[in-house]
Amino acid sequence: MSLSKPFQSLVLLPIPKEMTFRPGSYRVSRGDKIALAGPADKPALPAARTVQDAVSKHLGLYLQISIGVRPGSPCACIFTQNPNLGDQTYELSVTETGVLITYSSPQAAFYAAATLKQLIQQTGGVLPCLHIADEPDFPARGLMIDISRNKIPKLETLRRIVDLMADLKLNQLQLYIEGTPFSYESFPGVWELETPISGEEILELDEYCRERCIELVPNQNSFGHMEGWLSRPEFNHLAEIPEGFMMPEGMYDSDLYPNGHAMRPGTFYTEATEATGLLEKMYDDLLPYFSSGMFNVGCDETYELGTGRSQSAAESQGKGRLYLSFLLKIAELVRKRGKTMQFWGDIILQHPELIPHLPKDIIAMEWGYTAEHPFEADTQKFSAAGIPFYVCPGTSSWNSITGRTENMLANLRSAAVHGKNNGAIGYLITDWGDNGHWQHLPVSYAGFVYGAALAWSADASLDADIAGYMDSFLFADTSGHTGRLLLDLGNYYRLESGNPHHNDTEMSMLLRSDLDNMRLTDKLPDENLHRLKAYIEEIEERLGGLSPHCDDAGLILEELRNSVHFVKHSIRLAFLKRRLAANDPLSPAEIGELKQDLDLLLLQYRLLWCERNRMGGLEQSVSRLVRLRGQYEALESVLAAGPSA
Repeated sequence: MSLSKPFQSLVLLPIPKEMTFRPGSYRVSRGDKIALAGPADKPALPAARTVQDAVSKHLGLYLQISIGVRPGSPCACIFTQNPNLGDQTYELSVTETGVLITYSSPQAAFYAAATLKQLIQQTGGVLPCLHIADEPDFPARGLMIDISRNKIPKLETLRRIVDLMADLKLNQLQLYIEGTPFSYESFPGVWELETPISGEEILELDEYCRERCIELVPNQNSFGHMEGWLSRPEFNHLAEIPEGFMMPEGMYDSDLYPNGHAMRPGTFYTEATEATGLLEKMYDDLLPYFSSGMFNVGCDETYELGTGRSQSAAESQGKGRLYLSFLLKIAELVRKRGKTMQFWGDIILQHPELIPHLPKDIIAMEWGYTAEHPFEADTQKFSAAGIPFYVCPGTSSWNSITGRTENMLANLRSAAVHGKNNGAIGYLITDWGDNGHWQHLPVSYAGFVYGAALAWSADASLDADIAGYMDSFLFADTSGHTGRLLLDLGNYYRLESGNPHHNDTEMSMLLRSDLDNMRLTDKLPDENLHRLKAYIEEIEERLGGLSPHCDDAGLILEELRNSVHFVKHSIRLAFLKRRLAANDPLSPAEIGELKQDLDLLLLQYRLLWCERNRMGGLEQSVSRLVRLRGQYEALESVLAAGPSA
């Protein structure tokens, strides 16, 4: 059925499974009520309050919530439970007399309210008559935020993220922990100089999530990525290679680390009896603050396993057996604490013959962040062995400065399609913070939105209007341009050299490399740099035409300007390196101007960091930029001293 003009531009995300429009409309009016059909519907009260708040915010009306439907008392919306529906299934019908929501569970009622909230906001309270029948493709639909690589969000930032998740019908949140972004009560000396999240704050966030039908799942790495613990003197003896190691060839880009990359000890020696004792203390400090029955223990990227103290055991038993043995010990620790274990599946996939030996009460988290990641083949391995699994794509924000839009879209899409086809029970959108967590929060929004849409309705959401959703519901942008600009800004990387870099961009790598490292610029011809410069300047010009009116609109615009500044400075750095490589004459004033520009970039970045995040980790985040500034200063001094120096 064709829609009348007021309803033609409706944007609903996630896209409902079935939606049929009918003639007529219903206008929400003063004096109407929001009714829970009977006492058994009281658990749907959070959903009713969501509708109440939406009507108040967007229509300026206060609708009272009541229990029961009475003659002569008009109801704008009635919630009534139907236990015969699927666990997260709801139906929403708009007739000329009001809205009827039938739901299976309080969670499903909340999802119906989220859909109605979008309708109210876009129609001014004049709702088209329609019928929606809806349920998700993936039972678990989550978001994982990296709080371990320098950037630990303030509690109000996390609440903002949770509110966005609730609108998008996501139902799990994980805060990735390695090192000490959490204040372990048994180990105060480990985090006392940091600004970690406390147990009390987790309690508050857990409650805030539950009120929005979101499960706050504890997440703590427990095997690899233990550098924050194993590099300390009191725990160093628990490491596979206590003195540290060189990253295996191919694991890091050779253009950035041409001589290899030295790493701190990060993987447990599996025969160290105290290792499980340390984990037990960490778990007992962390887990009581979460109401979730899930626990993600990580166990990915155990780089050193079998190459140090356990080398002989690996040679006799096999590295895969060593890994599985320690994973099973961790699973028992988790089981004793009444939780269901999630673990990253990358290592066990390297030993597919061992997958059938995994216990069936744990969940494999199949992660991969490139457009080409083999979700289809990998998920089939877990499916064939009867191991429940999630697919875990990413936002492509990290190591990017402003995102990698095309890669993000393809990666999220592939995970949804193959995960759904092969029986994944969950879809987890990951948002990492490698190498300083330089990307600002809005850079990740497009990945949050598109991933959530796919997790709910994969087939219908392949071409979802992400930009339109962001403009309407995140940015309140009357110009309708902020969402599109954010997506375009995330595609600057396509104008780089075209050489493959795993989850990275050359502009970010340039800012992290030494001034005398010419390997990247050797592959970035002037023609590419000039195209990239023109592209980013056009983006910068478009920034002036944006009109966001959300409560943090000013901050978002400053974050976008700072992101553009990052890329522009990197382009200037690339031109400088090309001149250095060609032995072109340079003046001290030119380098001084670059140094001044970097100082301004650092000042802006530090100020913006403090708006959404805690202070701990800031200096680590900017350390590579500070190093670059020092190299500018040294070059400036050499040039000022002249050839005789």
